[in-house]
Amino acid sequence: MNGIEKEIKRIHELFLLKEVERKGRVKNRYESSAEHTWSCMVLAQYFLPKIRMTVDEKKIMKMLLYHDLIEIEAGDTFVFDGDLVKEQHKKENSALSKLQKNIPQAIVPDFVKLWKEFEENISVEAKFCQAIDKLDPIVQSIFKKEDWKFYSISEQQLREVKEKYFEPFSKIKRFFEALVAFARKKKYFV
Repeated sequence: MNGIEKEIKRIHELFLLKEVERKGRVKNRYESSAEHTWSCMVLAQYFLPKIRMTVDEKKIMKMLLYHDLIEIEAGDTFVFDGDLVKEQHKKENSALSKLQKNIPQAIVPDFVKLWKEFEENISVEAKFCQAIDKLDPIVQSIFKKEDWKFYSISEQQLREVKEKYFEPFSKIKRFFEALVAFARKKKYFV
């Protein structure tokens, strides 16, 4: 394989995120992680002007673009599957070294740096991205009562795994509360 073919293969590796299935539904199929990434970026554009904080928008958009690439190797972990969540960090750290070898080397430094920052959740940009990442599946499924029932989601469970991420951002927190109120009114919770 010559140099350009190797680079095409490395670029194509990134496209495999389109093949990683999540538990959210799009019409009659599962959503891909790439679709989740796109909708996170849309939500970020909606909320960035509302948060009234000084943040690096370019960094946020890159972090959202890269945050789930690890799933190419590790797969998606459903947040309400306690057993899988316990193994998630181990799987993802193992996947990180493999993915670094398979994607374009020009992307690796930013990818690794931003993925680790997202995981550590220390910077305001990482906290914002975490909030957006946790909000997206709720928005994705808000008009799909059958999904909430299928996965037997309770309001308490939802709050336990997601609410803490919204605390630093009052506008996002209010949006979350409105979604919860809607789900409660429509009897989505078990």
